[in-house]
Amino acid sequence: MHLLKKSYNLFLIVLLSLFIFSCNNDKKAGEKSENSTMQKARGESGEVILVIPPSLWDGELGNLLREILVSKVEVLPQDEALYDLKPVDPSKFNSVFKASQNLMFVATLDNNKPEGKYMKKYFTENSLNQIEQNPNLFSFNQEDVYARGQEVLYLFGRNEKELIKNIKANRDGIKEFFNDKEAERLISNYKKTAQKGIMNYIEDSLNLELMIPAGFDIAIKQDDFVWLRELGNDEEFNIWIVKMPYTDESIFDPANIKSLRNELGQKYITDEDIPDLYLTSQDEVEFVIDTINLNNNYTLRTRGLWKYSDNSRGGAFVGYLFANEDSGDLYFMEGYLDAPGESKRESMRKLKAIMGTAKFPESIED
Repeated sequence: MHLLKKSYNLFLIVLLSLFIFSCNNDKKAGEKSENSTMQKARGESGEVILVIPPSLWDGELGNLLREILVSKVEVLPQDEALYDLKPVDPSKFNSVFKASQNLMFVATLDNNKPEGKYMKKYFTENSLNQIEQNPNLFSFNQEDVYARGQEVLYLFGRNEKELIKNIKANRDGIKEFFNDKEAERLISNYKKTAQKGIMNYIEDSLNLELMIPAGFDIAIKQDDFVWLRELGNDEEFNIWIVKMPYTDESIFDPANIKSLRNELGQKYITDEDIPDLYLTSQDEVEFVIDTINLNNNYTLRTRGLWKYSDNSRGGAFVGYLFANEDSGDLYFMEGYLDAPGESKRESMRKLKAIMGTAKFPESIED
């Protein structure tokens, strides 16, 4: 059975021979840097330094960027912005900002004000000519331009109108670009403290690879189920996975996901001493359901708000439904956060990054 795989990809044009961005210190962003000699990138997770001329930031283009990058994170108990966006005048882009781990440059060639001329210093003459000749070129990303562990995204156009058009056409990819990079950083760090024992148990019992960092313990385990928890002073991280037979692709109908989640939550996430206490869903907020490509597996992703059946606790969750067609297994995997009174964005990022490593072990053929 063929399942359509859907993913959001940013139209990032990596033409190093054409787009070589220059810095005031003569270092070329298209050139290889000696990472070992570079300072390490700094900054809070979710923080993006936006280098943009004030006239663009104060106009229609700035409004569009705010709409995309400072929009509310979907389905959290309280309002939190997608990113902490900090605009910087290009003339004030100093060594402190250059050390930031997430940088974005936005420029248009028709800006002949002093701010626009200053912005063009970050482009070589050849790259400016390429932008002028091709209105479809609008984006370029690069690593480690000024600091080790840094991600830089460039958005550019011949004029503001064309750039706005290209950004609107690729808004999903732009919106998720730094989220994806933040997840990569998290996983890179988590691998240093990966708990091989728990990971081996999950692979052996559920036939699923999942990177589990230090801090998590197995709360409950059964033949086709595992519940992992990390208990902190102010927040509690939970990841639970159920494996079941995969019989019909109708299970991927979004209309069925809520009843499936509630059924599994009542069965598996419960208190042995209090049978009437179990995990369920808050009905006041609609689920946000979409399809993603989870390591080459068609996946139904669900975001919503959870609660315990006695209404004692609640918060945000993200769940993934996917199948291994070769083995005939269906998986429901969910991460939910219990952090009353705390911000949720970065904690949910942690859960999503961990679950984003889920994949099936590679089979060895004779």
